[in-house]
Amino acid sequence: MSFPEGPRKPGEQSATDDGADAVDHAPTDGLIATVLEALWTHSETWADRYVEMRVDARLGSRE
Repeated sequence: MSFPEGPRKPGEQSATDDGADAVDHAPTDGLIATVLEALWTHSETWADRYVEMRVDARLGSRE
């Protein structure tokens, strides 16, 4: 097997490069992925839910 000598030019693919960069190494199923998705969803929706709860509490106390 021969190896190229010198630096690679931009955009040039190495002969030993098997395209591993295209593989997503993050788990997409299982316990950890499920928990991470639930935490992400919670963090995205918590602010809106908190405001709604505060508005409901303030409106409910005046009646």
